[in-house]
Order: sequence, then C-alpha cells, then structure tokens
Amino acid sequence: MPETIVVHKGHGLPYSKGLMAQALSASGLAQGRAFELARIVERRLAEGGAAEIDIPGLRELAERVLREEEGEGAVRRYRDWQRLDHLDRPLVVLLGGTTGVGKSTVATMLASRLGITRVIATDVIRQVLRAFFSHEFMPSVHQSAFDAGGIDGYTEQAEQVGTGIAAIVERAASEGTPVVVEGVHVVAGSLDAEVRSRCVAVEALLVVEDEELHRGHFAHRGPGRPAERYLAGFDQIRALQEHLSAQAREMGVPVIDNANVDEALASLMEMVLDKVGTEVS
Repeated sequence: MPETIVVHKGHGLPYSKGLMAQALSASGLAQGRAFELARIVERRLAEGGAAEIDIPGLRELAERVLREEEGEGAVRRYRDWQRLDHLDRPLVVLLGGTTGVGKSTVATMLASRLGITRVIATDVIRQVLRAFFSHEFMPSVHQSAFDAGGIDGYTEQAEQVGTGIAAIVERAASEGTPVVVEGVHVVAGSLDAEVRSRCVAVEALLVVEDEELHRGHFAHRGPGRPAERYLAGFDQIRALQEHLSAQAREMGVPVIDNANVDEALASLMEMVLDKVGTEVS
C-alpha cells in the first residue's frame, strides 16, 4: 500500500496508523476499535491516490470515517478533543473512589488520551503528611482510609488530605496546567467555588458495584500491597463505597461503575469532552 505524506507547516511525515488511532481513541473509542478505524483511514488515503494530504484534510477524512462507522456522537467527541488546546482555563479532572476500584489505572489511561502529563494520587499527599506530622499530632493520616475509624475517621482524614488537593488544584489554575487528581480522598463537591471558576473541573466517582469483582481486584495488586490486608478490611471498604456513592449522588457528581475498564474510560472521556464542548464554542 503506497504511503501518503501528511504535510504540516511545510514539513511532511508518512501517515501513521498509531498516531491516528491515538487521536481517535481520544474520542472515547477502545484502542482496538480506534486502530481498526485508523486502518480504514489508511485504506481511504490509498484509494484516493494523493501522494500528500494536509492536517485539515486528514481530520476531515477521519471525521467521515468516524461518522460512517460510529455515528455523529463520535465525531462530536473527536472535535471536542481537538478543542482541548483552545481552553482558556486548565482542565482539572477529580476522580474519587474507594480502595480497589481501579482509580489509578483509569486515571493514567485518561490522562494519556487527553495528553495530560500530571497525574497526582491523593495517597501521595497523605504520605507527605505522615512524614511531617507525627501519629500523636495527626493520627488519622497514619492509617489507610478504610481503617481510619469508620466513616467519621475517613471524613477527618479526607479533610486533612483535602488541604493538599486544594493546593494542587489552586496551583494548576494559577499555572494554567491541566491535571488529573485521583484517590479516595477526592470528596464530591468539595472544590472551592473560586478555584472552580478558574479551571474547567470535571468530577466523577469510580465504583465497582459487583462485590465479587471488587474483591477480585485485590488479587492483582503489587507485592507491596498484600491482598490479605485489604480483604480483611473488605467490609469497611464496601461500606465506604456506599457512603461515597450516596455523597456523590447527593452532590450531582456522576458515579461510574468500573465493571469494564474500557467502558468506564469511555464514559469518563465522554464526560470530559462534553464539558470541553460546552466551554469552547
């Protein structure tokens, strides 16, 4: 199949299925499906017979393929993804959820698709607090969220870690730098209104509704995070999830079931791109 050169600002490179698949996946498509569509784009380029195509022409072709294969909604999300660079305020994604629901995995995948290089886990903030404050002075941060003393203990810990979250979002807003913050300490609706006005904030709570699926997630954690410890506190983890879910729904924050990581990621991507679409007209 002959190569088509993609020309941008006087320079040209051969069409890349990998780069096109990455762009298409940013519209919420699973990676495999995005690569299939990137192959269709490649075939259309070859059928067209042109040796070169510019960026606007390639985007127009990609949109035609998306429209034919996935519908108008996918085209809209693809356009919204391209508008990320035109936001006048930084994108801040806040992803909450209790232990073992896949927050880190989904947050990392989301950041990659959005081109965000800064992903911060709230457990890192808690670790910093532990290093600076003794157990006697700040006992709650020296325990995991699910065994910090029930919902009251968790709430106290979340308030303490929340100070660090607020500082991170404040800095992102001031610097104009997009960021994804994930962790059990992300409390629905807690972002200060003044800071919220200076960023494009997207909040969501990740859950695993199926109890056995949730339990099974702990078998795949790293060697430094023994499953036995989490399974021993599994009832507390589930109780915390119920509390966070009720809190999120009360605050109007979307709750996403991570029964399938591709579907959960697609839902979150759609949320983000819908928000971007309302910000950039």
